[in-house]
Amino acid sequence: MKKTRLLVGGIVGVLGGLAVVLFAAEQHPSELFLQYCAKCHGEDGKAQTPKGKQLKARDFTDAEFQADEKDSDLIKSVTEGKDDMPPWGKKLTKEQIEGLVKNDVRGFAKKK
Repeated sequence: MKKTRLLVGGIVGVLGGLAVVLFAAEQHPSELFLQYCAKCHGEDGKAQTPKGKQLKARDFTDAEFQADEKDSDLIKSVTEGKDDMPPWGKKLTKEQIEGLVKNDVRGFAKKK
């Protein structure tokens, strides 16, 4: 009986720990993304906001977008602007822009 309780307690502990790890690993948009990008691209990256639909903003969860776009091209677009997207290079540092691309934009790759 004692061994069974220990075994069940151990299993519950492992499963609870796994749930915490999985929750922590889930990518959430950064404050910079929320401030500069979410108005058009949405907090979920799907570009289904009114402004995003109007401007035909890119859906960051789209597998084709993720496969076709190079980080260097995305960094250039954020820095210099592209089509209806404003340039953010004078408001954000190079490091901030690289972080937005590598962490936020790429973080939406598996969230369709």
